[in-house]
Amino acid sequence: MSTPDAKAWAEALTMYEQRYSYVLVGPRLHQNWVLDVATVMRREATDPRSWRWIDVDEGEEERLEDPVFPFVLPPAEGKEAEAWRAKLRMVPRASMQRLLVVLSTTWLNIPDEIVHNDFENRRMELERKARVVLSRFPPEATFFTNVALPDNGDRSQASEPDFYETITGCAPISQYDWDLGVIAVSRAEVGLFWSFDAT
Repeated sequence: MSTPDAKAWAEALTMYEQRYSYVLVGPRLHQNWVLDVATVMRREATDPRSWRWIDVDEGEEERLEDPVFPFVLPPAEGKEAEAWRAKLRMVPRASMQRLLVVLSTTWLNIPDEIVHNDFENRRMELERKARVVLSRFPPEATFFTNVALPDNGDRSQASEPDFYETITGCAPISQYDWDLGVIAVSRAEVGLFWSFDAT
């Protein structure tokens, strides 16, 4: 798929409008991309292409009190920084489409979404939008997530996890107990795609 334009990107992001989700993309300026992620979390950067963001708490009281809300800023160095990075696992591009879809769903878990929310009738359209989102990032981009899947000894799950399987946990990077997300890292950009259970 070719790289999207601003209109296609904005249309694809509508998949995240029905839940508490963030989509924030900023420039990558450091070899240590965590520094750029922190800049985006502080909203001290803007999308380098001037494309749409989803920043659902902009202007809200919590944001005025804490500029990085709902995130917790990653430590810059030392053992704390290593511990923060350890919360993330690298995800192959082949698994990313499904993970981006999961982040758009009400239940943040496809088996529940199938039972309660008629997922199969929406699946093709959500997957189309996820492919558009993914196509912004070039083939050499890397992806990281805090999402946990069951360890059933399946080697294919270890190398190419299927995020339509039951999600068993997460390593939160926010002020909430349950958040799922992706950090996309290319030579030029970093992207945060994050959804929260704020109940």
